[in-house]
Amino acid sequence: MTDRRPHTLLRLFACLPVILLAACGGEADAPGALVMDQHEYERWEIALVEMRIEKNDAFMVPESTPLPDASREGFVGLNYYFPESALRFRTPFETAASADTVRLTKRKGNVVSYVVRGHVRFHHEGRNHSLAVFGPVEPAGEDYLWLPFFDATNQDETYPGGRYIDVALDADGMVDLDFNYAYNPLCDYNPDKYNCTLPPVENTLGFPVKAGEMRYSTGH
Repeated sequence: MTDRRPHTLLRLFACLPVILLAACGGEADAPGALVMDQHEYERWEIALVEMRIEKNDAFMVPESTPLPDASREGFVGLNYYFPESALRFRTPFETAASADTVRLTKRKGNVVSYVVRGHVRFHHEGRNHSLAVFGPVEPAGEDYLWLPFFDATNQDETYPGGRYIDVALDADGMVDLDFNYAYNPLCDYNPDKYNCTLPPVENTLGFPVKAGEMRYSTGH
């Protein structure tokens, strides 16, 4: 009878690089939802509600609202999901090795250039997810990091053209990636006036992001 032990050992050794990769910086490293104690959760929820109140107030001001006059007259507030702490992540910002310029499509068909500044990764529902973060090609006095994305709620519950998140790095190079702060492009409020940039297909999440701003136009 042939001794199969050497072949078994070879298969085990062949698997070691994969095991070590997962343990030492591979795909398993994407962070899950941020764990908050009761005090931090309450502060987070209060800040989120206050932001929503301030945005609703701004939408009622004729000089600052993106709403057309006909919609502003009956405006009672934007539509939001309930706060969902499971969709808040603290994740490292992975700076792009080179500042590649990409051309993103706008709703009316023309294109605009952006620079890929980096990526953020997170772990949700048993899978790792990665999203590209963009910045302006030539900042005109204002630089920013911007994350547009699609997800499985588009069309029915959220704006078909995707949603946006503003990205900020803290002193440690980390990002508070909080989908509860996802907001709609201005096209959702006034499609005749605005021509918004669509997320790239690569920034599509396969699960429903039931957090942040919901579609405005369906209820108005």
